[in-house]
Amino acid sequence: MDRKLAARVEIDTLHGLLDELDYYRLLQVASDVSADEVGPAFRRESRRLHPDRYSALGDKDLSDKANAIYRLIREAYATLSDPEKRALYDAELRGGQARLSAAADKEAEKQRAAAADPAEAATNPKSEKYWKMGLKDFKEGNFSGAVMNIQFALTYEPGNATFKEYLDRAKQGAEEQKKKNYNPYKLRIV
Repeated sequence: MDRKLAARVEIDTLHGLLDELDYYRLLQVASDVSADEVGPAFRRESRRLHPDRYSALGDKDLSDKANAIYRLIREAYATLSDPEKRALYDAELRGGQARLSAAADKEAEKQRAAAADPAEAATNPKSEKYWKMGLKDFKEGNFSGAVMNIQFALTYEPGNATFKEYLDRAKQGAEEQKKKNYNPYKLRIV
């Protein structure tokens, strides 16, 4: 088969199926693939379907279709290699969507920002008040106050991983302060 004809058949077929293919099928990996295997799968498909390989054939329509496929492969890699985006994508995929929605992408960015900046971790206005007080106490070294405020924040958001992480760190800091301030010779009146 002629090289140009084979390329056209492959690209035309793949381009026609783009709406039906999810990110896993685009990268030709299983849905339970580890994050370490996503990169090699992307590089393999990227080399195989890179638009530069098809632009050399001189067919503009073929080149445009290859560009569309390549953009989607890059989108698949960006989504599957990011744990937050991948979790949201998997939920949307179970709901029947083949692509990550803009809302889910925005939510993943928000989660990433919350992980990078603990002040943005609160999603409930009631918990936010206690969370900010807890962070202030934590930064000032008042670990027992931080523990109390973070526990209040957790009552409104019991599943917040950032809250739990800081609560553990505040408890550890409170214990260290307690040990540091312990004086066995201090007179205690009972």
